[in-house]
Parts: sequence; structure tokens; C-alpha cells
Amino acid sequence: MADAIRIKKDCTFLHQPNLGEEVQPIELEEGMELQVLQEWENAWLVKTDDGRLINVNKEFAEEA
Repeated sequence: MADAIRIKKDCTFLHQPNLGEEVQPIELEEGMELQVLQEWENAWLVKTDDGRLINVNKEFAEEA
């Protein structure tokens, strides 16, 4: 499993902090590195610098 990934191109993901709260867009920029917590066949679970957890499809990133 990779320790970190690097975003390949600018992209926007949706994040729902808690059930019942509004979904918020999170913009990731090309070259941004994110900490990997879990890896699956087609995606990584990553943690942003501000502590948000996001599933990133492998087509949007590569191992850092």
C-alpha cells in the first residue's frame, strides 16, 4: 500500500462531514500529495491536510 498519492489533475470531490449535514465540494489541485489510509482495487481512502477523509479513484492520482 502506498503511503501517499499525488493528484494528476485538478478535480473536485464531494464531502459530507456527518449524516444530515450538507455535502461540501473539496477542490484538489494537480501535484497535491495526500496521506493514504486504505487502498482498494480502484480507489484510495485519503486524509487531507485539514483532516477530511475522501475516496479518490485511481484514475485521478498516482502513488507518490
